[in-house]
Amino acid sequence: MSEAPEKKPIFYDRWAFRYLAVACLALIACAVGAIFYNHHPKPLKENRFAKRDIHAGSSRATLTLASGKKISLDAAPDGILGEESGSSIVRTGSGQITYAVHENALGSDTLVNVGFNSLETPLGGQYQVRLPDGTKVWLNAASKLTYPASFARNKERKVELSGEAYFEVAKITPVNAPFIVISGKQRVEVEAARFNISGYPDDQAIKTTLLEGVGKINYNHIINAGEQSVNKKDSLDIVPANIKEAVAWKNGLFLFEDATLETIMKSIARWYDVEIVYSGKNVSKELFSLSVSRFDNVSATLKSLENTGFVRFRIKGKKITVLL
Repeated sequence: MSEAPEKKPIFYDRWAFRYLAVACLALIACAVGAIFYNHHPKPLKENRFAKRDIHAGSSRATLTLASGKKISLDAAPDGILGEESGSSIVRTGSGQITYAVHENALGSDTLVNVGFNSLETPLGGQYQVRLPDGTKVWLNAASKLTYPASFARNKERKVELSGEAYFEVAKITPVNAPFIVISGKQRVEVEAARFNISGYPDDQAIKTTLLEGVGKINYNHIINAGEQSVNKKDSLDIVPANIKEAVAWKNGLFLFEDATLETIMKSIARWYDVEIVYSGKNVSKELFSLSVSRFDNVSATLKSLENTGFVRFRIKGKKITVLL
């Protein structure tokens, strides 16, 4: 009887195991990478928006005289644009007009039949005006300032604002007449001061930031330099101000610190004159910080936001889609 063939033990090469393990890990890494690539927001590629980019805003505004005559300031030549209530309206350069008060109107205690002018910027526009009392005003995009063409001495100086503006209020001697800004249902009163008011109709609050001087909000709320009032529908709070952030627009910057994406995109929409559309999950609770020039094309601003990894964008015409 023949013996059964002897079974020889099988020896596995330990290096084969190692190669197999490495291969498996590589496959897993590729799969995870593919999932991450397909679901994670992709940053802007260089020049991806080169043909669809949108230019920044510029100095554009319309001046409406008391007669109802409208003057497109971005198309107007330098020099005298008109005469109103004892003042000459002069375009002094790109992005600025000034009211030069006639000598015989200086020092008048009363003014008869004073006409009101308005300066209005469109989406994608900004402008500066020097009022008859010497007060300087910077008007942000999509904003409107209404004011008298002349101020009577020793009388309150009252203007109305819709949108956002920065004020440097001139001091009038010998009596420093109060300077009053009406913005929606808010009344701000100062004498000589520097301050910013942001009160767009679609914002939830009117924010008044005081850089210098003392002011009164709605008659009985005192605001000091370095403070900001946040005036909502049913509340008014005085809080420490982030001065740099509040006036960054006037200094040519987008500057936000821990702001919601909606807040940032509203400013982008007004300055670049674009429509913002949201697609995807709600990230309203995410906070973003941003510091870029307002005079860059929109792609540079969007790229800074995309670099956070939380959001990406698509441009089509004048529409920016936010992909979350």
